[in-house]
Amino acid sequence: MQIRLDHVSFTYSRRSRKKVQQGPYVLKELDLTIESGEMMAIAGKSGSGKSTFLQLLKGFLAPTEGSVLLAGINPHQARRPELFDKVGFIFQYPEHQLFSTTVFDDIAFGLQSAGLTDAEKEAKVRQAMAAVQLDYETFKDCSPFELSGGEKRRVAIAGVVVLEPEVLILDEPTAGLDLQSRTALFDLLHGMNREQGITVMWVSHQLEEILAHATRLIALKEGRFLADGHPHILLSDPVLLEAFGWEEPPALAITRLLQELGVVEKGEQSRLWTPQEASEAIIGLLDRQRITV
Repeated sequence: MQIRLDHVSFTYSRRSRKKVQQGPYVLKELDLTIESGEMMAIAGKSGSGKSTFLQLLKGFLAPTEGSVLLAGINPHQARRPELFDKVGFIFQYPEHQLFSTTVFDDIAFGLQSAGLTDAEKEAKVRQAMAAVQLDYETFKDCSPFELSGGEKRRVAIAGVVVLEPEVLILDEPTAGLDLQSRTALFDLLHGMNREQGITVMWVSHQLEEILAHATRLIALKEGRFLADGHPHILLSDPVLLEAFGWEEPPALAITRLLQELGVVEKGEQSRLWTPQEASEAIIGLLDRQRITV
């Protein structure tokens, strides 16, 4: 499903005894098109408008000016809020979304008004749990609050996936997770993106994470899109790095060094080199130079 922002601005209203006043704009004249199947990261400092931006995409908020279009339709104007059901939203801490006594009940909660039989409901929960790689028989009767952080993330995602969204939005999904859980989570997200065509969007402050997993980066600053493009290109731009106070990610610094040494062709940005790979490549280059001399 395509999402398009058309001249979107947003401000929170301030209510006083006499009248409603508009506060300063949090988002300003945003134009953006998100195509189906993208893996998009959103970055920016605190207060840049990231959370408000995500809430507009989900329909939690309506634009003060402009339009948010889902598959060409403005759900607010057309009075079709159900279109936002196609946009799944995972909060930063899944504990905020888990409340039932069992994993099954938590995942099935969103199906209560769907008019399904018990067998149909079970089939959908099984499918959602399979999508997030949670064994049905092992986890269905467990309390979600007794699970590990990574498992809680998966249950929270399954509770959204069971509604068959076309877009999945995650607010800092790796916060509080160890390396193994972070790796497993992104393996899961890539699989859903690749196999089901789900558009995945997430907020991240980790530049290495963005480089490793995003095919597109949106950088927000003071309510405006300061940059939009491939992470390898944007995060190599010293002007952009300075604007956000970021340091060039080591993986890109290594690639640039290898380009200067002639190990990597200039403009080759399809893959990132690890420090170990880079050191072996440089040692190999030095050995060849010694042999030549």
